[in-house]
Amino acid sequence: MSSPNASVSLPLQNETGICPKCGSASRVGRSLCLNCLLSAGIDTNGDGTQAEETLDDLLGKIDGPDTDWHLGNYQILEEIGRGGMGVIYRARQRHSRRVVALKRILSCHADSRETLMRFRREAQAAANLDHPNILPIYEVSESEGLPFFSMKFAGGGSLLEAAPMLRRDPRRAVALMAKVARAVQYAHVQGILHRDLKPGNILLDGGGEPLVSDFGLAKWLQPNSDLTRTPSIFGTPGYIAPEQVNGSNGNLTPAADVYGLGAVLFHLLTGRPPFTGEHALKVIQQASEKPAPKLRSVAPALDRDLETICAKCLEHEPQARYRSAGDLAEDLERWLHGHSIVARPVSPPVRLWRWSRRNPIVAGMAALLLALATVVGVMTWKAETAARPPRSGIAILPFESLSPEKENAFFADGVYDGVLTKLAKVANLKVISHNSVAKYRGARDTKEIGRALNVTYVLKGSVRRE
Repeated sequence: MSSPNASVSLPLQNETGICPKCGSASRVGRSLCLNCLLSAGIDTNGDGTQAEETLDDLLGKIDGPDTDWHLGNYQILEEIGRGGMGVIYRARQRHSRRVVALKRILSCHADSRETLMRFRREAQAAANLDHPNILPIYEVSESEGLPFFSMKFAGGGSLLEAAPMLRRDPRRAVALMAKVARAVQYAHVQGILHRDLKPGNILLDGGGEPLVSDFGLAKWLQPNSDLTRTPSIFGTPGYIAPEQVNGSNGNLTPAADVYGLGAVLFHLLTGRPPFTGEHALKVIQQASEKPAPKLRSVAPALDRDLETICAKCLEHEPQARYRSAGDLAEDLERWLHGHSIVARPVSPPVRLWRWSRRNPIVAGMAALLLALATVVGVMTWKAETAARPPRSGIAILPFESLSPEKENAFFADGVYDGVLTKLAKVANLKVISHNSVAKYRGARDTKEIGRALNVTYVLKGSVRRE
């Protein structure tokens, strides 16, 4: 226990009523988080060292009177969550006094074979996994004809509740997602796809460690498993891979979960999923038809390497993403340690090729227009070439005087003028004027001079007076 003089730091309640530190909705007055207040008083000693017992340990030891409602061997304490399929309670196991989370199917779904299958799928999938970052299942049972299972109680809320705080701390968000990716990789190695990764399904324990939960849509990779026969429910729009939307559930690979991990990371870093819309169908349509937005187009201050990592996870084509969740975890860890990441931005030609595969009609029309423009360009060039008159005529370069006397240069110019006058009298012979060729005096490359003056012949000469 802490001494009365111990100094503790307590977070103020945010506008939504959820504590940004622990995710609890309990509070004292209108500002202090009750869970943090009790934890600060119990979890540390007066000298600032960590106490041997935590708040969760002490709650588990409380031997209060049983309430009137029990489910099997569990005393129901309070309801902490409810969804379309089931309800979750905080409960205490009566003999061990351990506080757990207990999930029970809603009575209105008791006759739904599909919902019962999904509920049992979640319990079966999670019970086969033993990883520090996967929410463990303690017991699967049934009461009053309704199945339920108990699991570890995660008192820190979920990533959905922690997202506003994590957006201000990208390194913390990346560190959490690296651990989540490791857990998902472990599930894949065990032959299980999650298929519904989203911030609300990743919980935080009392120490802030992530726990992957809700395997209700899990699918065994082995074709002979009972979990291969999955219901028509396909996940949460905004976080599921395009191939899940397009009816490819039977052919899903671990790349589908890599997409989900990238979508969750995108949300934590920007405060929103990659695709948003007025309703679920709009979100699904965008994810199917458009490439995911660039991370830095939403949050320009973020690091470019994080944008590259998210972009690789959110590639439309499964084979273009990280080969495994483990590869993603390694790149996130490289970024955390300041090392170069493996992922690289997609080059413009590859991006154009992928766009053409997604939009074959538009790409075909563009290719047709390009081909037509090329043909018109070639025809125009040929017409201009045919209309251009062939080169003809002669250019006479100023004669060079080889005599050492300077006055002999005038003699060379006189000979040059005489030759020029004689040739100008030849019928049908074009002779380039003296002014046009004067600048080429002393030039050596007669072919280049001929092309420049558009003549067939170039005459060079020298004069020596004896």
